[in-house]
Amino acid sequence: MRFSDKVAVVTGADSGIGRATATRLLTEGATVFAVDVRHTDPWPEAVAERLHTVELDVADPAAPERLSARLRAEAGRVDVLANVAGVLHIAPFLEVTREDWDRVLAVNLAGVFFLSQAVAHIMVGTRTPGRIVNVSSVHAVVSEPNAAPYTATKGGLEAMSRTMASELAPHGITVNCVRPGATRTGMSAPIYTPQIVRALEAKIPLGKIAPPEWVAAAICYLASDEACYTTGACLDVDGGYAMDGSLPGTAYS
Repeated sequence: MRFSDKVAVVTGADSGIGRATATRLLTEGATVFAVDVRHTDPWPEAVAERLHTVELDVADPAAPERLSARLRAEAGRVDVLANVAGVLHIAPFLEVTREDWDRVLAVNLAGVFFLSQAVAHIMVGTRTPGRIVNVSSVHAVVSEPNAAPYTATKGGLEAMSRTMASELAPHGITVNCVRPGATRTGMSAPIYTPQIVRALEAKIPLGKIAPPEWVAAAICYLASDEACYTTGACLDVDGGYAMDGSLPGTAYS
């Protein structure tokens, strides 16, 4: 029950890593504001009294103020913000349009920046030593062909998080990233063909594609008091994908 009496905000909370994170926080005692464009799956009745669903598009310029107003009215403070919401657009670099680029950056980078700013104002105003955890991707450091806007946002997110960590440290607020590798979510499902799955399992040293709960566990660690002396860091949760330089199926002799 690491999060008893804590108030947490999770974006992208209707599915995937966001849903797993919100569920883990609820299980450990938090009151959770679950943010997503829409909520399609029901939540267990057992957590209903500690769950607030918020229908919000993080890319909407009005979203930060709307979320802030609701948090101030219904909770009064925020202890944890997990920025999980994200979109992926698959297209060759030579074919990406301005509209494609703008949408991915609006959700994955600008949305994180301005929602974090709004929540940080609440944390500072209430003198809460809060935790902000941003979800990056292994593709911040490992190229992903046909996903240039996505990789740009994840690299930018990590750089931005370090600056946020520096500026918010005097207020006792930590800012960290989790860097997932291959994870089974609604966003990844369309591209995880049998061929891709076989290739990933051969490439990943631990040989598995992660369920979202494994990534949620890392997010909740960085959101907890156990990580009180960690800020500006990025935790790999990728089965060894990014660090491994071996050639699958071969070895130097």
